[in-house]
Amino acid sequence: MTISTTGFYKEATKFMLAIGLLAGLCMGPALAESPKSLGTFKDWSAYSLSENGQTVCFAVSEPQDKLPKTAKHGDVFFLISNWIGGSKGEPSLVTGYTFKAGSSVTAEIGSSKWNLFAKDNGAWIREAVDEKKLINAMKNGSTMRMKGTSARGTATEYQISLSGVTKAINAINTSCQ
Repeated sequence: MTISTTGFYKEATKFMLAIGLLAGLCMGPALAESPKSLGTFKDWSAYSLSENGQTVCFAVSEPQDKLPKTAKHGDVFFLISNWIGGSKGEPSLVTGYTFKAGSSVTAEIGSSKWNLFAKDNGAWIREAVDEKKLINAMKNGSTMRMKGTSARGTATEYQISLSGVTKAINAINTSCQ
């Protein structure tokens, strides 16, 4: 089964709503099922979520720093997802605002950079080979920086800790094979 980028975007948005519900925030309508925790690993957590016959597992973290401090970022999450019977290791950034149309988001770990395409409030890597390279760099790095531009033209930047990412990825790999 192949899940399109649009399908992934919809599922990632649902997951954000589920995380909000877990945190006691009323960000949207209730889901049919709440995510099941697969564990917390330092700065990363892992969950599985089943809805409409599809199961997806997510490794997720929130930025430790959001710039500019004066901007309204909303909820921001970096996710790596595995779909049972489908794609594995799909990294994405989901924000609480819309990205500038036609823009890209840059992920930086050390001196390595990846460009993600932005659509609405999410950003994804186009090529599976680059997804694997980014995930490998995440496993070997300590911090990742994400840089993008909002629809209002605000340059945004997020610092995401990579402490615990390997164990979170292992948890979703075990649960969503």
